[in-house]
Amino acid sequence: MLPPFELLRPRTLDEAVALLCEKGMSCKILAGGTDLLVKMHESFDGPAFVLDIKGLEALRAFGETPAGGFTAGALTTHFTLSRDAVLKKRCTALAEAAESVGSLQIRHRATVGGNICNAAPSGDTLGPLLALDAVFVAYGPGGSRQIPAAGFFAGPGRTVLLQGELLKEILLPPQEDGMGSAYIKFARRKAMDLALLGASAALTLDAAGCFSHVRVSLTTAGPTPMRAPETEAFLKGRAAKESVIAEAGRIASREAKPRGSWRSSEEYRRDILETIVPAAIRKAMLRAQGPEADRRQG
Repeated sequence: MLPPFELLRPRTLDEAVALLCEKGMSCKILAGGTDLLVKMHESFDGPAFVLDIKGLEALRAFGETPAGGFTAGALTTHFTLSRDAVLKKRCTALAEAAESVGSLQIRHRATVGGNICNAAPSGDTLGPLLALDAVFVAYGPGGSRQIPAAGFFAGPGRTVLLQGELLKEILLPPQEDGMGSAYIKFARRKAMDLALLGASAALTLDAAGCFSHVRVSLTTAGPTPMRAPETEAFLKGRAAKESVIAEAGRIASREAKPRGSWRSSEEYRRDILETIVPAAIRKAMLRAQGPEADRRQG
């Protein structure tokens, strides 16, 4: 049973912002509801106001941008991300991550904006968005502002959104030719489970077979989803051979900031990172080499 609350249904983005400013911290945003409603069921002290934004068309943009990138409104569902042909080809890691979220029913409801703003260290789409250099567009009383994904997460469950702001859309820049990306999720079960750890990689190879553009990101490996800059710096310019990839896994394990919990110890998480980071790099590397290499591996 849900605690009592007042449901607010704005008709425009500006009306939603005005209500957020008026109601302050006593107001929570409802998009897909797969996180908020669960939390409200578990609490006797829920929010006084729930702002239902599902009807706002301004949050439903989806498709390629004129510059060759991609945009996804905050209300885009994980199902849509997982099935879009352009995303699966250009931003494979994000499509893979969306496909790994919950069940089919949850993917039809849960939104990418909700996953981002929930700011859980285990959020499946967050690592790929970091690796793909995503930019988040916030909208508030002062209008729009762009926030790089790498600077968006302030702590577990916390973001840099200001009072009265909401997430409007996600911008993915044009991906370099030959870019390959991958997401590896490590969990106890293959479905319906949170990531015990996650590793994402996005990279290109130069003509000599060396890593050129490199992004590596980790989830559930610290208080926020995080890039792995030491790992990236090590890989950049080095030959894409097994000894280099294995060492990258060891570096990522060292620079991660995991904590022990009832789910696993810190030492176990570091050991797993030494395996899944190289796995994500290998998978992304095969995709960077082209569809034939990826099919041979599959």
